[in-house]
Amino acid sequence: MNLLRIFLTVVVGTISGLIGGALGVVTSFIMLPAILLLNIVPDYKMAVGTILLSLLPPISLLAVMDYYKRKKIDIPIAIILCISYIIAAKYGAHFNKEYSEKVLKYWTAALLFICAGYFCWSAQEDKS
Repeated sequence: MNLLRIFLTVVVGTISGLIGGALGVVTSFIMLPAILLLNIVPDYKMAVGTILLSLLPPISLLAVMDYYKRKKIDIPIAIILCISYIIAAKYGAHFNKEYSEKVLKYWTAALLFICAGYFCWSAQEDKS
């Protein structure tokens, strides 16, 4: 593994971690295009697998501890989300192998577009 690839990976991970810790979002939407654009991994499906491995629970442990100290975690809901996510992600991995990278990229773009629309609408409606 060359030094440039390691450096770029650290930059992507650092930026993603800062955003994830601050906004409470899994920043695969940043990591996925970044590691592809920077040619850190060779293809979309390898990027997905690499990111899933990087997002295993320890990635957020320190941020979770901070939110827990401030009493900003609903533990029962988090456990339900975790269990349902684990089960569904297994089936999502099977889904991934059935479709081409092109189709998966379109679906990812559509999902991110919908999420962006929701957050723009939500921010506009926010009275705080």
